[in-house]
Amino acid sequence: MSTWLELKNNPRLKKIYDERIKIIRLIREFFWSLGFVETDTPIALKLPGQEPYLNPVAINIHDPNGQTEKFYGRTSPEFALKKLLAVGYEKIFELAKSFRDYESFGGNHNTEFIMLEWYRAPGKYQDFMDDMENLFKYIGEKLDVKTIKYKNKEINFFEKWDRLTMKEVWQKYLQVNLDDYLETESLRNLAAKLGLSVSANDSYDDIFFTIFLNKIEANLGLEKPIFIYDYPAQMASLSRNCEYDQRYAERVECYIGGLEMCNGYGELTDAKEQKRRLEQDRELRAKLGKDVWDVDPDFIAALADLPEPAQKAMAGVALGVERMVVLFTGAKDINEVIFQAVKDQINN
Repeated sequence: MSTWLELKNNPRLKKIYDERIKIIRLIREFFWSLGFVETDTPIALKLPGQEPYLNPVAINIHDPNGQTEKFYGRTSPEFALKKLLAVGYEKIFELAKSFRDYESFGGNHNTEFIMLEWYRAPGKYQDFMDDMENLFKYIGEKLDVKTIKYKNKEINFFEKWDRLTMKEVWQKYLQVNLDDYLETESLRNLAAKLGLSVSANDSYDDIFFTIFLNKIEANLGLEKPIFIYDYPAQMASLSRNCEYDQRYAERVECYIGGLEMCNGYGELTDAKEQKRRLEQDRELRAKLGKDVWDVDPDFIAALADLPEPAQKAMAGVALGVERMVVLFTGAKDINEVIFQAVKDQINN
């Protein structure tokens, strides 16, 4: 939505924006009805997360004497919310303005967006899969939307959503056993067999997603939404490993019409192990030439001080609200559901 004037003069865009307002209200009502507490955590952070492939937006803040302090816009509220879990909150959510630099303008991305993130402590990743499925059905009922149309596909989200492990997905679409491709070189060889070009310097994650994005993703959730869970352990630094197989981790993503909707975890609660993994991520950021900062010691201390029920089982997930609005409104892309998206402000 480029300007207030376009919103005023274009009835279709005005209707989309009205639906966006309703959807955000309904999200709150849904979580309140389940006894969740809505939170409000900082946007500007001195020590953001360590995700190697995300880029926080740098913010310079000055004190009255002109002294500069460098902060970063949060890429998600994750660390702050987990600190609140250490206080003793058991079910929390936030509709969090978040920021990511070096994102494409339009399509499925915008530098500024709303991240819906919620946690159960205690809780398991199956719980938030249920939450998300029920959230969509709740909104659909309230808006009287029976199916979602996305890229010429009509998706019935009122049926029971599919759930497959990543291993089952690779077997279904590539006819391979993912157990055989948990090392970088074996995965590189598979990419070559599939006719995909990868660099000699590409990491396991790089090669995995080259295969996944080119050969699998577009097939997911075309008839009804699907949760993909249990990723290779090296691709989930914030999640606990699966009890049945330590080579895999409790990471979950949901796809609707080939569009990724969420990313969540059965959360890692071992503070020492979490610090070790985040330090590894920090080293990778440095290797990739990205900004680096210390691992947040307050976050690690909070994990060490979680109440015992949360230590044993904690789960959380992040969902892109604008993508949800696109699905429910039939908008062309994410620009049509954001009032003055970054792209539109630049063009003006």
